Amino acid sequence: MEKQAVELQQDWIEVKRKYFIYFGIAAGFLISMWYLYRLHLQSVTPGIPVRIDPVWAQFVNVSLIFFAAIFQCSLIHKLFVLAVKLFRRMRRG
Repeated sequence: MEKQAVELQQDWIEVKRKYFIYFGIAAGFLISMWYLYRLHLQSVTPGIPVRIDPVWAQFVNVSLIFFAAIFQCSLIHKLFVLAVKLFRRMRRG
């Protein structure tokens, strides 16, 4: 019985990781859309030339934004798991 409870707790922690990754994907998508929106729909002041990044640079920037968002959410998940384990240890003993 106790073994099943420990396995359920481990499963609960592992299942939650995918939600952090999903949040990272959603955050990366929103930040990427904001970046592209600001880049292409910025207001143009007459007489001042506007320099837009080349397409390859936009692709690289969007890829880096996605990577950074997912990686940060993965690190946040690791901190979350560490905090849960710490609080459980403090609670037990």
